[in-house]
Amino acid sequence: MHMAKALRGAQRGAVIAAALGLMSACTSTNLNSDLAQPSQDPAKPAYAEQAVGTEAPFCPNITLREGTAILQRKVGEKLDYQASIAQATRDCRIVNGQLHIVVGVIGRVMPGLGATTRAVELPIRVAVTSGESVVYSNLGKVTVQITKGGIAQSFKYVDDGITIAQPSSRAVHIFAGFDEGPAE
Repeated sequence: MHMAKALRGAQRGAVIAAALGLMSACTSTNLNSDLAQPSQDPAKPAYAEQAVGTEAPFCPNITLREGTAILQRKVGEKLDYQASIAQATRDCRIVNGQLHIVVGVIGRVMPGLGATTRAVELPIRVAVTSGESVVYSNLGKVTVQITKGGIAQSFKYVDDGITIAQPSSRAVHIFAGFDEGPAE
C-alpha cells in the first residue's frame, strides 16, 4: 500500500517536473544562448561586459511587424534565396538613469535554385517607439555566405546601441525585421 502511494507520488512529481521543463523552454528573453556574440572568456557572454547598471523594472515587448520576417530575392523566375527571422529577443538594463536595450535577432538563409555561391547582405531594422513617436531606429546589416545547391545558413544580429529615457508609461515597443527600404 505504501509502495503504491510512493510510486504514484513519484510519477506525479515526474509529470510536474516535465511540465515545468517544457514551460521554461518557452521563454526566450535570455541573450546568453544563441544570440550572445563570442567573447574572449567563453563562460562570459560579450554583452555581459556592457551589462552594467541594474535590471530594468520594465522591458518593452519586441515584435516582428507583418511582412518583415521573410525576405526573398529572385533571379528571373527562380528563387535566389529566402531569409527568415526565427526569433527576436531583448535585454534591458538601467544605466546612468536611462534604459539600455540590447536586441538580438536570429534566422536562416536558404539558397534557391537560382542561387550562386557568394555572400549576401541582409538589411535588419530595429526601431523603438514611444506612443506614436519613433525614439530609436537603426538599419543594420548582416552578411551570410550562401552556396549554390547548399543548405540553409544561420545568422545572428545584435543591436546593443539602444539607449532611451526611462519610459514613464508602458507605451514603448520594440520592432525588428527585414527592411529593404523604399520601393525603387
